[in-house]
Amino acid sequence: MRRSVLKGTAILMAAIMTAGMTMGCTAKTKEAAPTAAAGTETAEGVKPEEGKEKYVIGFSQTGTETEWVTAMSAEIIESFKGSAEFELLFSESQAIQENQIKAVRSYIQQGVDLIVLRPTVTTGWDSVLMEASEAGIPVILAGRRVEMATGDVEDYSLCYVGPDNVRAGEYLVEAMEQCCEGLEAPVNIVVLEGTVGASAATERNTGILNAIEKQDELVIYGSQSADWTRTKGKEVMEAFLKSAEAEGAKIQGVLAHSDDMGLGAIQAIQEAGLEPGKDIFLMGVDGARGSFEAMAEGKYNATVENPLGYGPALLKICQDYFLEGKSPESWVVLDNIVWFQDQAAEELPKRTW
Repeated sequence: MRRSVLKGTAILMAAIMTAGMTMGCTAKTKEAAPTAAAGTETAEGVKPEEGKEKYVIGFSQTGTETEWVTAMSAEIIESFKGSAEFELLFSESQAIQENQIKAVRSYIQQGVDLIVLRPTVTTGWDSVLMEASEAGIPVILAGRRVEMATGDVEDYSLCYVGPDNVRAGEYLVEAMEQCCEGLEAPVNIVVLEGTVGASAATERNTGILNAIEKQDELVIYGSQSADWTRTKGKEVMEAFLKSAEAEGAKIQGVLAHSDDMGLGAIQAIQEAGLEPGKDIFLMGVDGARGSFEAMAEGKYNATVENPLGYGPALLKICQDYFLEGKSPESWVVLDNIVWFQDQAAEELPKRTW
């Protein structure tokens, strides 16, 4: 892993993120009667609809469960705010799938032109995606994927926008290997997983397991969901530490599917009389400001940045699709970036979330 290249890429990403990061997040409502999706379907996309003042985009977010999710919402809202061609409707569902399905159905009933969905979990979306398709409303999946039991999801979605979460999991293991160089094998690590059934959690865990199988120094002592949050991260880490103590084992590393869970683990480690970042190495995914603060204090060792860039990417897709008649690639990739402890102090003042 060439850290100098990753650092340079990270500086560029930080600049992009800074350009679109202002909170102003109130859901709008639309009273207009339902209409068909904009334009006539072509091989490339849709033809611009003559006389249409604005295309209405419905964005269904999971909730506000982590700093990263809040930043993602703010970026998307800000990107569409200044658009003359597009109006963004926003809803968050408190990380409850039933609420989110209701929100998507509301968008369908309102006759929006396109729906952006960041799904709470991977399955259970067949009916509502089919309803959107029947209404002629394209759906973009953002940040998380969907699996359908009754069809191919690519037939019911315009594209997926997001990073390679499997690779993010592999990056976590590679970063942990660097931190653990010189330690006597086997090195016991624990994994704090995201919500069971969320594609990001499943894919990051797949990446972790893939990378673990390719080496013989790191051993997974335990792996458990902590639902993305600091509170649960602390609780699960406390349980791991108590179990290890009872068994006479030693935990030396933590891989967290989100930085919030990793930051929660710091509290549990400190309360156990251990020194986070030294006695136990910690790293997670997101690149949240809190992880950079912890790295600057020596309490956290690395973070795999779950990239933003959704706002500009989604706006560009909508412009190309509705105004130019061009369809996006099936996967619009946002690149992960790895940050290490020795980069944190320099980068911290630039972090906006």
